[in-house]
Amino acid sequence: MTAPEVYLAPDNDSIPHTPTYSYDEARGTSVALVLDNGSGHLRAGWATDASPRLQFDNIVAKYRGGGKSTRTDALLVGNDVHVGGLMSSSKSAFEGGVVFNAATLEHTLDYVFCKLGIDTDRIYHPILMTETLCNPAYSRKLVSELLFEGYNTPSVVYGVDALFSYYANNGSFDAGMVISSGQVASSVIPVCGGRGQLQHAKRLSYGGQHLSEYMLKLLQYKYSSFPHRVTSEQSEGLVKQHCYVSLDYLGELRSLPNPQTLNAQTRVVQFPFETKWKTSEAEDPVEAEQQMQKRREQGKRLQEQATRMRLEKLVEKEANLVAMKELAQSKSTLAGSIFRRHLHEAGFQTEAELESAIKTTEAAVKRSRNRMEGTEEPEEKKIPSFPLVDVPDGDLTEEQKKEKKKQRLMKAGWEARERTRVAKEDEKKREEAAAKEEEDRRIQDPAGWLEETRNKRQDILNRIYARIRRKAKLTDRRSKESQQRMRNIASLAAEEAPIKRRRGGSSEDTFGADDDDWGIYREISKEDDSDEDLDATELNKLDEMLLVHDPEFVSENPFDGGRPFSNTVIYQLAHGTHAVDLAEPAIQSQIHLNVERIRVPEVFFQPRIVGLDQAGLVETVDDILKRFDPGQQELMAKNVFITGGNSLLKNMDQRIEADLRALRPFQSTVKITRARDPLLDPWHGAAKWALSQPVEFQKSSLTREMYEEMGHDYLVEHAMSNMVYR
Repeated sequence: MTAPEVYLAPDNDSIPHTPTYSYDEARGTSVALVLDNGSGHLRAGWATDASPRLQFDNIVAKYRGGGKSTRTDALLVGNDVHVGGLMSSSKSAFEGGVVFNAATLEHTLDYVFCKLGIDTDRIYHPILMTETLCNPAYSRKLVSELLFEGYNTPSVVYGVDALFSYYANNGSFDAGMVISSGQVASSVIPVCGGRGQLQHAKRLSYGGQHLSEYMLKLLQYKYSSFPHRVTSEQSEGLVKQHCYVSLDYLGELRSLPNPQTLNAQTRVVQFPFETKWKTSEAEDPVEAEQQMQKRREQGKRLQEQATRMRLEKLVEKEANLVAMKELAQSKSTLAGSIFRRHLHEAGFQTEAELESAIKTTEAAVKRSRNRMEGTEEPEEKKIPSFPLVDVPDGDLTEEQKKEKKKQRLMKAGWEARERTRVAKEDEKKREEAAAKEEEDRRIQDPAGWLEETRNKRQDILNRIYARIRRKAKLTDRRSKESQQRMRNIASLAAEEAPIKRRRGGSSEDTFGADDDDWGIYREISKEDDSDEDLDATELNKLDEMLLVHDPEFVSENPFDGGRPFSNTVIYQLAHGTHAVDLAEPAIQSQIHLNVERIRVPEVFFQPRIVGLDQAGLVETVDDILKRFDPGQQELMAKNVFITGGNSLLKNMDQRIEADLRALRPFQSTVKITRARDPLLDPWHGAAKWALSQPVEFQKSSLTREMYEEMGHDYLVEHAMSNMVYR
């Protein structure tokens, strides 16, 4: 059986550096500055560039270093945040895929303009910026205010990133269907009549961010005591490197219990670990001897300290004992009131308490002396005396009668405890004799003893399995056992007990007054829990014996389907089908990806897996298609375009095509096209449109005059923009 492949855990060591460019090429020109402002990544460059000059994570973090006198504060943007190790404290201008923090966006744009080398007092170039589908007017208002008020931009054009990607691959706006899956959400946009029909667009609240979060949650459930902290960036890397879209999700899940299929499906991810080397003292005998001598001296000092403390306590106890004895002897020389005052000052209420404390202290002093001299003697068990129990009541006073009653109860309790103790000692002796006899038979006839023990164990297993089968059958209403139980209950209900009439006319229920009434319950519930407990105890005892003396014995849990835990599917999903030592640091630092590889991307098609009350991507596409006439449906189904970072998942296009073909009418044509570069095509499409359609680009621009006249949230609509409902 082939072992699964082992991969190294993803890391962020290869973060590219963001270079700084010269502004000379664009200085004095009116070339557009294209910004693909995504919630996860930002890509920026001039429209004349073949590819965006800047590509980095759209995040900002503040760095604080140095002491109080040499404090240095810096603002890190993009990939510099990874280099500075400030991912945990980073923040974004986006919330839920839309801009909500203009200050953070301003830091990001300052970084972009500086890296592009723009050194003028304002931005002299028109800006073409992408935005998400159905971007709120308030978010667009924040961006427009920043561009016009902060950078004095001459004009700005807004467009939907998914539609720009569609334009980059098609070069036109023929009828089609755009499926875009980004960082925060996935969207489906129909294209018809030369523009995106946004009134029919739909959004699924599941994207790349949720993929990594769900992967991380599944791994936390699977490895609750994993020794490493798996970061969100590592989880994202696991999704990109190892996840794929299953073409038969349920079929693959059913095949996972097969060890061969599981090994082929599993990818083992190895995280860093430290090997614990065992150092041998023989390598350096001088150092070993020095360490041993230090331990001896330390032990000797501890022993001397303990002896001194015991001696001090003993002296203190002896002094207290002498003081208490002198107090007791002073009774004969002092007056009664003076003696009682001294007694109370010493902390005793009565003379009996003083005598009891003297006896206790004497015993403690004697034990301490014997322990220090090494002649500790076993304590003799004192048999309590009850002198008043056998005295007739006529010879006793009222107080003595009460004391006699108390002594009688104490004697009964003591005798009961003695009987229990003797019974336990006898039982222990019988068990020791039986164990000795068992051991003698094992030594005299090992093979026969082993066979006999195996047979005993099998008999117990048969009883346990029979009990389990009977309980399972009782849950089946059509089984013979369940029907017999129902007949017993019916016979109980049919029996008419003699009814006693009360004076008021009401009947009196006498069920239970006769012991035979309860026989039906004994018939219904024949299983005795005590028998089950005895069988479990005896089974454990036999298992312990066989584990020691039978090299071929394998422990079997009858309550787990008769399989050891290492053979269960849960164990094999987490640790594989091969025998491994879970105590090894390398094994503890491994993650087995199998069911997670297909379960995480499956949410795109079955959102209910994570509790989303939404339709999957293919169902959404089918629902949108039904809103158009059959001719338009046919054209759109022939041109289904998928884009966005999540479209790079393996088999994504094949799964969409197969599921959509199953929903379309018979012999319908379905064609799925993946973007040439799902990550960069929104920028490429925007740059291509700005260069190839200058007139349309100029008409679609929001100028400063329009911004001041129409309002800060005004939008000039075009074929690839959002729509404004007024």
